[in-house]
Amino acid sequence: MLFGYQPFATKDPKIFDRADEFVGDRFMGEEGEKLLKYVIWSNGPETENPTVSNKQCAGKDFVMLVSRLLVVELFLRYDSFEIQVGTSPLGSKITLTSLKRASF
Repeated sequence: MLFGYQPFATKDPKIFDRADEFVGDRFMGEEGEKLLKYVIWSNGPETENPTVSNKQCAGKDFVMLVSRLLVVELFLRYDSFEIQVGTSPLGSKITLTSLKRASF
């Protein structure tokens, strides 16, 4: 199992435009990459590497890789899917409601 909860990391309206919304391309491009220093993993920003002295999450790069692979696998296996977007006490909530298997 993999767990991570990054919504808390991007909720500061002083730093992030539309902080309460999911913005899929928030960290893309030159301006988006500058925002990565505000994303925190345990004891350090996304832009730093884990070391013995700062005890930053050693698995942060692995978690990002597996998350990306999960999205790739979803798009390779299914031609289309439907989602329902809502809210929960912890933030956004997305529920897959329909999947159409890819034809090979």
